[in-house]
Amino acid sequence: MANSFVEKDLKRKMSFLAYGSAVLALTNLTGCSTNTVETETEASAPQKIAIADPQPSIRIIQKNNAAPARRGKDQHQLEFEQKQRWYHQQWEVAQRANETRQRAQVAWQAQRSQRVVNADYSERLAQAAVDRLRYRVNYNGAYIPIGYPNGDVPQNIGVCTDTVIRSYRRLGVDLQRLVHEDISNAFYSYPNLAKWGLQGPDANIDHRRVPNLKVFFTRHGQRLAVTGNPNDYRPGDLVTWNLGGDQEHIGIVVDQRSPADPRRFMIVHNIGEGEKMEDVLFKMPISGHYRYFPGVRQPQLASVQY
Repeated sequence: MANSFVEKDLKRKMSFLAYGSAVLALTNLTGCSTNTVETETEASAPQKIAIADPQPSIRIIQKNNAAPARRGKDQHQLEFEQKQRWYHQQWEVAQRANETRQRAQVAWQAQRSQRVVNADYSERLAQAAVDRLRYRVNYNGAYIPIGYPNGDVPQNIGVCTDTVIRSYRRLGVDLQRLVHEDISNAFYSYPNLAKWGLQGPDANIDHRRVPNLKVFFTRHGQRLAVTGNPNDYRPGDLVTWNLGGDQEHIGIVVDQRSPADPRRFMIVHNIGEGEKMEDVLFKMPISGHYRYFPGVRQPQLASVQY
Protein backbone atom coordinates (compact mmCIF):
# COMPACT_ATOMS: atom_id res chain seq x y z
CA MET A 1 0.00 0.00 0.00
CA ALA A 2 2.71 2.38 0.98
CA ASN A 3 4.70 1.70 -2.10
CA SER A 4 1.70 2.27 -4.25
CA PHE A 5 1.08 5.70 -2.63
CA VAL A 6 4.69 6.81 -3.17
CA GLU A 7 4.66 5.81 -6.81
CA LYS A 8 1.50 7.87 -7.45
CA ASP A 9 3.03 10.89 -5.72
CA LEU A 10 6.18 10.61 -7.81
CA LYS A 11 4.26 10.41 -11.01
CA ARG A 12 2.27 13.51 -10.05
CA LYS A 13 5.44 15.54 -9.45
CA MET A 14 6.96 14.40 -12.71
CA SER A 15 3.81 15.42 -14.57
CA PHE A 16 3.91 18.85 -12.95
CA LEU A 17 7.55 19.34 -13.95
CA ALA A 18 6.84 18.30 -17.51
CA TYR A 19 3.92 20.72 -17.69
CA GLY A 20 6.06 23.56 -16.39
CA SER A 21 8.79 22.83 -18.91
CA ALA A 22 6.31 22.77 -21.72
CA VAL A 23 4.83 26.14 -20.70
CA LEU A 24 8.32 27.69 -20.46
CA ALA A 25 9.24 26.41 -23.86
CA LEU A 26 6.06 27.84 -25.42
CA THR A 27 6.66 31.20 -23.74
CA ASN A 28 10.15 31.53 -25.21
CA LEU A 29 8.91 30.65 -28.66
CA THR A 30 6.25 33.39 -28.74
CA GLY A 31 8.67 36.17 -27.62
CA CYS A 32 6.32 37.52 -25.02
CA SER A 33 8.70 37.64 -22.07
CA THR A 34 8.77 40.73 -19.92
CA ASN A 35 12.44 41.42 -20.58
CA THR A 36 11.97 41.34 -24.33
CA VAL A 37 9.06 43.82 -24.24
CA GLU A 38 10.92 46.27 -22.01
CA THR A 39 13.97 46.15 -24.27
CA GLU A 40 11.91 46.91 -27.39
CA THR A 41 10.11 49.76 -25.65
CA GLU A 42 13.32 51.39 -24.56
CA ALA A 43 14.83 51.05 -28.02
CA SER A 44 11.83 52.47 -29.85
CA ALA A 45 11.28 55.48 -27.60
CA PRO A 46 13.92 57.78 -29.20
CA GLN A 47 12.58 57.06 -32.67
CA LYS A 48 9.06 58.10 -31.69
CA ILE A 49 10.34 61.40 -30.20
CA ALA A 50 12.29 62.29 -33.35
CA ILE A 51 9.24 61.75 -35.58
CA ALA A 52 6.75 63.54 -33.36
CA ASP A 53 8.91 66.60 -32.69
CA PRO A 54 10.79 67.73 -35.87
CA GLN A 55 11.12 71.40 -34.76
CA PRO A 56 14.73 71.22 -33.65
CA SER A 57 15.80 70.23 -37.19
CA ILE A 58 13.75 73.10 -38.77
CA ARG A 59 15.26 75.61 -36.42
CA ILE A 60 18.74 74.56 -37.36
CA ILE A 61 17.98 74.97 -41.11
CA GLN A 62 16.55 78.43 -40.59
CA LYS A 63 19.59 79.54 -38.70
CA ASN A 64 21.92 78.22 -41.37
CA ASN A 65 19.98 79.96 -44.27
CA ALA A 66 19.35 83.35 -42.58
CA ALA A 67 20.52 86.47 -44.58
CA PRO A 68 23.51 88.26 -43.17
CA ALA A 69 22.88 91.56 -41.37
CA ARG A 70 22.80 94.58 -43.72
CA ARG A 71 25.12 97.44 -43.09
CA GLY A 72 23.69 100.97 -42.93
CA LYS A 73 24.67 103.75 -45.37
CA ASP A 74 27.68 105.76 -44.42
CA GLN A 75 27.82 109.57 -44.38
CA HIS A 76 29.28 109.84 -47.87
CA GLN A 77 26.47 107.82 -49.41
CA LEU A 78 23.82 109.91 -47.65
CA GLU A 79 25.40 113.19 -48.80
CA PHE A 80 25.66 111.89 -52.37
CA GLU A 81 21.99 110.89 -52.49
CA GLN A 82 20.97 114.25 -51.02
CA LYS A 83 22.92 116.12 -53.70
CA GLN A 84 21.48 113.87 -56.38
CA ARG A 85 17.92 114.68 -55.27
CA TRP A 86 18.72 118.40 -55.18
CA TYR A 87 20.12 118.39 -58.74
CA HIS A 88 17.09 116.45 -59.98
CA GLN A 89 14.72 118.96 -58.38
CA GLN A 90 16.64 121.84 -59.96
CA TRP A 91 16.43 120.10 -63.34
CA GLU A 92 12.65 119.70 -63.00
CA VAL A 93 12.27 123.40 -62.08
CA ALA A 94 14.34 124.39 -65.11
CA GLN A 95 12.27 122.13 -67.37
CA ARG A 96 9.00 123.65 -66.16
CA ALA A 97 10.34 127.16 -66.60
CA ASN A 98 11.48 126.31 -70.12
CA GLU A 99 8.06 124.87 -71.00
CA THR A 100 6.37 128.00 -69.62
CA ARG A 101 8.65 130.23 -71.72
CA GLN A 102 7.92 128.17 -74.83
CA ARG A 103 4.16 128.38 -74.29
CA ALA A 104 4.40 132.13 -73.71
CA GLN A 105 6.44 132.52 -76.88
CA VAL A 106 3.94 130.51 -78.92
CA ALA A 107 1.06 132.56 -77.48
CA TRP A 108 2.92 135.81 -78.22
CA GLN A 109 3.59 134.73 -81.80
CA ALA A 110 -0.05 133.76 -82.23
CA GLN A 111 -1.20 137.12 -80.88
CA ARG A 112 1.28 138.93 -83.08
CA SER A 113 0.07 137.03 -86.13
CA GLN A 114 -3.50 137.77 -85.06
CA ARG A 115 -2.73 141.48 -84.82
CA VAL A 116 -1.10 141.44 -88.24
CA VAL A 117 -4.12 139.67 -89.77
CA ASN A 118 -6.55 141.96 -87.98
CA ALA A 119 -4.64 145.06 -89.04
CA ASP A 120 -4.56 143.86 -92.61
CA TYR A 121 -8.28 143.07 -92.58
CA SER A 122 -9.09 146.40 -90.94
CA GLU A 123 -7.18 148.28 -93.58
CA ARG A 124 -8.82 146.33 -96.40
CA LEU A 125 -12.32 146.88 -95.00
CA ALA A 126 -11.65 150.59 -94.46
CA GLN A 127 -10.34 150.87 -98.01
CA ALA A 128 -13.39 149.00 -99.37
CA ALA A 129 -15.63 151.52 -97.55
CA VAL A 130 -13.70 154.47 -99.06
CA ASP A 131 -14.07 152.92 -102.50
CA ARG A 132 -17.86 153.11 -102.07
CA LEU A 133 -17.58 156.89 -102.50
CA ARG A 134 -17.08 156.34 -106.24
CA TYR A 135 -20.69 155.15 -106.60
CA ARG A 136 -23.73 157.40 -106.73
CA VAL A 137 -26.38 155.87 -104.46
CA ASN A 138 -29.81 157.24 -103.65
CA TYR A 139 -31.17 156.52 -100.20
CA ASN A 140 -34.00 154.03 -100.52
CA GLY A 141 -35.00 151.58 -97.82
CA ALA A 142 -37.90 149.91 -99.64
CA TYR A 143 -38.44 146.17 -99.23
CA ILE A 144 -37.17 144.55 -102.42
CA PRO A 145 -37.00 140.79 -103.08
CA ILE A 146 -33.43 139.81 -103.96
CA GLY A 147 -31.56 136.67 -104.88
CA TYR A 148 -29.81 134.36 -102.43
CA PRO A 149 -26.94 134.08 -101.72
CA ASN A 150 -24.98 137.20 -102.71
CA GLY A 151 -28.25 138.99 -103.37
CA ASP A 152 -28.29 142.79 -103.59
CA VAL A 153 -30.67 145.59 -104.29
CA PRO A 154 -30.00 147.70 -107.42
CA GLN A 155 -26.60 149.39 -107.24
CA ASN A 156 -28.04 152.90 -107.49
CA ILE A 157 -30.11 152.61 -104.31
CA GLY A 158 -29.36 151.61 -100.75
CA VAL A 159 -29.35 152.48 -97.06
CA CYS A 160 -26.68 152.61 -94.33
CA THR A 161 -26.60 148.82 -93.94
CA ASP A 162 -26.04 148.39 -97.70
CA THR A 163 -22.81 150.41 -97.36
CA VAL A 164 -21.56 147.84 -94.80
CA ILE A 165 -22.86 144.86 -96.80
CA ARG A 166 -21.23 146.00 -100.04
CA SER A 167 -17.93 146.84 -98.32
CA TYR A 168 -17.68 143.32 -96.87
CA ARG A 169 -18.74 141.78 -100.17
CA ARG A 170 -15.75 143.53 -101.77
CA LEU A 171 -13.64 141.29 -99.52
CA GLY A 172 -15.58 138.14 -100.43
CA VAL A 173 -17.84 138.11 -97.35
CA ASP A 174 -21.57 137.62 -97.94
CA LEU A 175 -23.38 139.06 -94.93
CA GLN A 176 -26.72 138.13 -96.46
CA ARG A 177 -25.92 134.43 -96.23
CA LEU A 178 -24.12 134.63 -92.87
CA VAL A 179 -26.86 136.62 -91.15
CA HIS A 180 -29.63 134.48 -92.64
CA GLU A 181 -27.96 131.23 -91.51
CA ASP A 182 -27.42 132.57 -88.00
CA ILE A 183 -30.98 133.85 -87.66
CA SER A 184 -32.26 130.51 -88.92
CA ASN A 185 -30.27 128.71 -86.23
CA ALA A 186 -31.02 131.16 -83.40
CA PHE A 187 -34.15 133.05 -84.39
CA TYR A 188 -35.05 134.13 -80.84
CA SER A 189 -31.57 135.55 -80.17
CA TYR A 190 -32.39 138.30 -82.67
CA PRO A 191 -34.83 141.16 -82.13
CA ASN A 192 -38.24 141.08 -83.75
CA LEU A 193 -39.60 144.58 -83.63
CA ALA A 194 -43.35 144.96 -83.75
CA LYS A 195 -43.17 146.94 -86.99
CA TRP A 196 -41.42 144.02 -88.70
CA GLY A 197 -44.08 141.43 -87.82
CA LEU A 198 -41.76 138.51 -88.58
CA GLN A 199 -42.87 134.89 -88.36
CA GLY A 200 -39.43 133.57 -89.32
CA PRO A 201 -36.17 134.49 -91.08
CA ASP A 202 -36.36 136.55 -94.26
CA ALA A 203 -33.24 136.44 -96.47
CA ASN A 204 -34.46 139.49 -98.45
CA ILE A 205 -34.29 141.97 -95.57
CA ASP A 206 -32.82 140.52 -92.34
CA HIS A 207 -29.22 141.52 -93.11
CA ARG A 208 -30.29 145.04 -94.11
CA ARG A 209 -31.54 145.90 -90.60
CA VAL A 210 -29.16 147.56 -88.10
CA PRO A 211 -30.49 145.72 -84.98
CA ASN A 212 -29.83 142.39 -86.69
CA LEU A 213 -26.29 143.38 -87.68
CA LYS A 214 -25.57 144.42 -84.09
CA VAL A 215 -26.55 140.99 -82.80
CA PHE A 216 -24.62 139.21 -85.56
CA PHE A 217 -21.43 141.20 -84.93
CA THR A 218 -21.77 140.52 -81.20
CA ARG A 219 -22.26 136.77 -81.68
CA HIS A 220 -19.52 136.30 -84.27
CA GLY A 221 -17.17 139.23 -83.76
CA GLN A 222 -16.26 141.59 -80.95
CA ARG A 223 -18.52 143.98 -79.14
CA LEU A 224 -16.26 146.74 -77.83
CA ALA A 225 -16.75 149.40 -75.21
CA VAL A 226 -18.51 152.59 -76.16
CA THR A 227 -16.34 155.50 -75.04
CA GLY A 228 -15.75 159.17 -75.76
CA ASN A 229 -12.06 158.56 -76.50
CA PRO A 230 -11.32 158.84 -80.25
CA ASN A 231 -8.27 156.60 -79.85
CA ASP A 232 -10.55 153.66 -79.07
CA TYR A 233 -12.04 153.69 -82.60
CA ARG A 234 -9.81 152.24 -85.31
CA PRO A 235 -10.16 151.90 -89.09
CA GLY A 236 -12.35 148.93 -89.95
CA ASP A 237 -14.46 149.29 -86.78
CA LEU A 238 -18.24 149.38 -87.08
CA VAL A 239 -20.17 152.00 -85.13
CA THR A 240 -23.93 152.30 -84.59
CA TRP A 241 -25.84 155.38 -83.44
CA ASN A 242 -29.24 155.88 -81.93
CA LEU A 243 -31.32 158.31 -83.98
CA GLY A 244 -34.29 158.29 -81.60
CA GLY A 245 -37.02 155.75 -80.95
CA ASP A 246 -36.20 152.47 -82.63
CA GLN A 247 -34.22 154.10 -85.43
CA GLU A 248 -30.55 153.21 -85.59
CA HIS A 249 -27.75 154.03 -87.99
CA ILE A 250 -24.46 152.28 -88.87
CA GLY A 251 -21.16 153.34 -90.49
CA ILE A 252 -17.55 152.21 -90.96
CA VAL A 253 -14.50 153.90 -89.44
CA VAL A 254 -11.93 154.60 -92.17
CA ASP A 255 -8.25 155.55 -92.15
CA GLN A 256 -8.81 159.24 -92.97
CA ARG A 257 -8.39 161.60 -90.02
CA SER A 258 -10.67 164.48 -89.17
CA PRO A 259 -9.36 167.95 -90.15
CA ALA A 260 -10.90 169.31 -86.93
CA ASP A 261 -9.22 166.76 -84.64
CA PRO A 262 -6.40 164.55 -86.02
CA ARG A 263 -7.01 162.04 -83.23
CA ARG A 264 -10.41 161.21 -84.69
CA PHE A 265 -11.01 159.05 -87.77
CA MET A 266 -13.69 159.79 -90.34
CA ILE A 267 -16.80 157.67 -90.99
CA VAL A 268 -18.15 156.36 -94.32
CA HIS A 269 -21.94 156.01 -94.13
CA ASN A 270 -25.25 156.75 -95.84
CA ILE A 271 -27.65 158.64 -93.65
CA GLY A 272 -30.02 159.91 -96.33
CA GLU A 273 -27.87 161.70 -98.88
CA GLY A 274 -25.97 158.83 -100.38
CA GLU A 275 -22.61 157.43 -99.27
CA LYS A 276 -20.28 160.04 -97.80
CA MET A 277 -17.14 160.29 -95.66
CA GLU A 278 -17.78 162.64 -92.74
CA ASP A 279 -16.54 163.54 -89.27
CA VAL A 280 -19.62 162.31 -87.41
CA LEU A 281 -18.19 159.85 -84.86
CA PHE A 282 -19.38 161.83 -81.86
CA LYS A 283 -22.11 163.85 -83.58
CA MET A 284 -24.82 161.32 -82.55
CA PRO A 285 -25.28 159.08 -79.46
CA ILE A 286 -23.24 155.95 -80.05
CA SER A 287 -25.20 152.73 -79.35
CA GLY A 288 -22.63 150.13 -80.38
CA HIS A 289 -18.99 149.53 -81.28
CA TYR A 290 -17.90 146.32 -83.10
CA ARG A 291 -15.11 144.56 -84.96
CA TYR A 292 -15.79 141.68 -87.28
CA PHE A 293 -13.07 139.74 -89.08
CA PRO A 294 -14.60 136.58 -90.61
CA GLY A 295 -12.69 133.39 -89.90
CA VAL A 296 -10.24 135.13 -87.57
CA ARG A 297 -11.91 135.02 -84.18
CA GLN A 298 -14.12 132.51 -82.39
CA PRO A 299 -17.73 133.58 -81.76
CA GLN A 300 -18.53 135.65 -78.70
CA LEU A 301 -22.10 134.50 -78.13
CA ALA A 302 -24.44 137.12 -76.75
CA SER A 303 -27.77 138.66 -77.56
CA VAL A 304 -28.78 142.28 -77.69
CA GLN A 305 -31.92 143.26 -75.85
CA TYR A 306 -34.37 145.78 -77.25
